[in-house]
Amino acid sequence: MENCRFYVLQPEAGQTLLQQADDLLRQMENLLKAGECSLDALLQMRIYVTDAANQCADLRAHRLVTDFSGLGVVSFVEQPPLGGGKLAVLLWFVAGKVEGREVRQLPDGQCVRLTVDGLDYLFQTVRWTGEGMPETPELQTKQAFCSHEAQLRSLGLNLKDHCQRTWIYVRDVDNQYAEVVKARNEVFGQCGLTPEAHFIASTGIGGASECVNASVAIDFFSVGGLPAEAVSYLHALDYLNPTHEYGVAFERGTRLSLPREQLYLISGTASIDHTGACVHRGDVLTQAGRLFLNIEKLLQSGGASLADVPYFVVYLRDVADKAAVSRYLRLRFPDVPCLVVSGRVCRPEWLIEVECMAVKAC
Repeated sequence: MENCRFYVLQPEAGQTLLQQADDLLRQMENLLKAGECSLDALLQMRIYVTDAANQCADLRAHRLVTDFSGLGVVSFVEQPPLGGGKLAVLLWFVAGKVEGREVRQLPDGQCVRLTVDGLDYLFQTVRWTGEGMPETPELQTKQAFCSHEAQLRSLGLNLKDHCQRTWIYVRDVDNQYAEVVKARNEVFGQCGLTPEAHFIASTGIGGASECVNASVAIDFFSVGGLPAEAVSYLHALDYLNPTHEYGVAFERGTRLSLPREQLYLISGTASIDHTGACVHRGDVLTQAGRLFLNIEKLLQSGGASLADVPYFVVYLRDVADKAAVSRYLRLRFPDVPCLVVSGRVCRPEWLIEVECMAVKAC
């Protein structure tokens, strides 16, 4: 396997939940049988569902989850896939020689440590279950970051130097996102993550977990063993501004120079200009054009292009835009898997947001 591999799996529509899970399991088994990827190199298996409160328990008892949960890679998020199915799967396989795996079951989720080519890849999922859950979105966010910081420190690592990407899912993003931002800003200030230093690539988006009382769920990706010069940050200041200028704290994109490749982590990106203003209000397709321009310019600043992107996750505020956006994606990216989900973007005027990774050989 030469590069990190990403797969978007979606079931045939019109079946029951468990029949669709059967379909996805067969697709995964076919990938493994074809030698496209190695199971010991699986870092992440994110399962997108339409109704977490009613579906997750059944899915955890299904082989789609039980066959892989021992690897410590499974996380759920309620962001309804808009392909007609009740669930979808995003898989991430890490490139290189796998040297070991450690799985930690935590009170608030789980953490997998995958050692590849001398680097430690950590993927932690924080999902509150109700018992011992902090009361507010602000406290849930702070505690989630503290949980990941504790996992990092147990390995001699820290949030500032080693956490490279977060995915923050907020149940009521229109009303609760400000608390999440406040909490993250405070945590980052305490850890030395500042505009003068750097932040962390991130997506902050509408999404929910199985616990109906939980406001926040977070996934973390960190890497230990990379020298500082192997991490750089992507900017395209003629097209979109630094996030701290409007009070939030994340990097637009991060490039990791790994032993076998360059990995680009592109944060959730919307139709924004160099002043931080939303452009093309009310027009989802024109917003799509602008956000892909922004992504293209970010990638170009790090020596990559849209041709190096193996998948896109597309968040739509209004599910009625699905047909038009899917047609746009088929025409512009006919060979790139696109997972289109329902997810309210953190600012109401943004009708669409997209995140991705890019992979380029060294």
